[in-house]
Amino acid sequence: MAADRHRISVLNDNPEFLELMTDILDGDGGYEVSTFEDPTTSVDDLAASEPHLVIVDLLLGGASGWEIVALSRADDRLSSVPIIVCSADVAALRNRADDFERIGNIHVLPKPFGIEELTGLVERLLERQAPASG
Repeated sequence: MAADRHRISVLNDNPEFLELMTDILDGDGGYEVSTFEDPTTSVDDLAASEPHLVIVDLLLGGASGWEIVALSRADDRLSSVPIIVCSADVAALRNRADDFERIGNIHVLPKPFGIEELTGLVERLLERQAPASG
């Protein structure tokens, strides 16, 4: 686990999606990826992974990705971490657009998306911050 790699935490209740994200971001992208499949994942669990970027689905089997977004922004450990909200529910993404804008540093990636679309957004968000070495 190299200290100079950016850390990305991905929350999604679909194991195939998590595997795909890990393959793309860790295998191909060289990022350190932590995945969270449990809908009861807490902000403490997320903060413990010390992410430089969070990718969350709006619909997490019983839980709400929106809740995680709001709680992350209220938590000092995660308040400045960029969040990509990923969802196939384009209407919900549209309905939340004003909330995302108000909260700040929330980026939308509607499903389905292309690999280049994902990696391009991740690179843009992470180039703003250097990973802490140590």
